[in-house]
Amino acid sequence: MSESKQRWRLIFRRDESAMYLSHLDAIHAWERGLRRGRIPVALSEGFNPRPKLAFAAPLQLGMLAEHELADLYLAERLAAPDLRARLAGCLPPGYVVTDLHDVWVGEAAIAPQLAAADYRATVIGVDVDRLRPAIARLLGADTLPRERRREKGTTRYDLRPLILDLRCADPTATQRHAANAGEEPGAGPAAALWMRLRHSQDGGTGRLEEVVAALAEELRLRFAWMGTDDTDHAHPQAECAAPVARDTGNELDVFMPVRERLWLATELTPTTPKAPATV
Repeated sequence: MSESKQRWRLIFRRDESAMYLSHLDAIHAWERGLRRGRIPVALSEGFNPRPKLAFAAPLQLGMLAEHELADLYLAERLAAPDLRARLAGCLPPGYVVTDLHDVWVGEAAIAPQLAAADYRATVIGVDVDRLRPAIARLLGADTLPRERRREKGTTRYDLRPLILDLRCADPTATQRHAANAGEEPGAGPAAALWMRLRHSQDGGTGRLEEVVAALAEELRLRFAWMGTDDTDHAHPQAECAAPVARDTGNELDVFMPVRERLWLATELTPTTPKAPATV
C-alpha cells in the first residue's frame, strides 16, 4: 500500500472506438495506460495491491459516454497541467479526459455520491407522434412493476420512481455520433429519446433498456436488449454483444445509446438543467 497524497476527479468521455469494451477490460486498459504514463498512482492494501482508480459507475457494452466520472489517487502530488498532459498521452484509445479537479483525499467514495444519469438514444420502429403518447402514459402511471432477470434469479421492482424525466428530444446529437461511427439507423420510423434516471446505491438505479422495454410494451412492440449488465454477464434475452440497428418491422430497437452525464447528489438542484430541446 502507498499513501494517497492527492485525489483527482476526472471527467472523461468514451467514443466509438472504445464502446465495445467491458467494464473490467476498461479498468485493465486504464491501469496499463497509467503505468505507461508514469503516473504515480497510489496502491490499495492487500496481498494483490491495485492502482487506486475508482470509476463512479460501469458502462455497458455498446454505450457511448460524454461526462463520466472517476477518482484517481496519487502517491505523489502533481500539478493539473502535468497530470492532464500525462493522461492525454497514455489513456487507452477511445477515452479522453475533458476536465479534472483536485478534491479532498478524505472525501466519501464517489459511487455512493451518484444521484442520477442522463441518457439519449434513437429508438427504431416508432415515430415521434406514436412515441410521445406512450411516454405520457408511462409518466402518468402510479407504478410500473417490472422484473430484472439475472443469472442468480429474478428481482421484482417498481420502475416508475427510477424515471426522473423522459421525453422525445432533438435527434441531432445522436445523428452526429452515428455519422462519426459510419453507421446508419436504417430505413423505417425512428425517434430520439432522452431520459434522466435515478442512479443511487440507496434509492435504486434505472436503466435505459428497461425504460425502452416498458415503452415497447405500451406500444405493443417486441424488444430485446442486446447489452450486458453491470457485472458484464449477458442478459438471458441477449442475442449479441451490443445494441445494433435492424429492420425490425414490429420490433423496437435501440441505436447509438449514449450516457450523457452522471450527476452527483450535490449537483442536482431545482434549477439543474433538464432535457435538451424537445421535438
